[in-house]
Amino acid sequence: MANGATHQLAGAVAGIAACATDNPDRATGVHHPLAAGAIGAALGKLPDLIEPAVHPHHRQFFHSVVVAAGLVAGMRKLYQWAPDDDFEKLVRAFLLVGGAAYLSHLALDALTSRSLPLVGKI
Repeated sequence: MANGATHQLAGAVAGIAACATDNPDRATGVHHPLAAGAIGAALGKLPDLIEPAVHPHHRQFFHSVVVAAGLVAGMRKLYQWAPDDDFEKLVRAFLLVGGAAYLSHLALDALTSRSLPLVGKI
């Protein structure tokens, strides 16, 4: 089972990958590998901050397949978005890194014996 450090490492790698595969015309300071890695590492544990692992069945809505599918759809829209100004580019980059880090957490949790619930409790 993945622990906090593993989720942070996966979040960092996912954040770097999200920026490395992005359109260079939309690049910001967040697209720097160190920035993307740091933000990804910080957000790699976000699902466990929202739903703390206080018991073995802590995975509910924010650890669900529905949330993962929504994030994938949102990430697709973000990749297609062509922001007009620098602030919007920064927001877009931060959301791409954060979304990739969150998805990396869910992917690691999906590989465990408990996996992810379809919907979970809200």
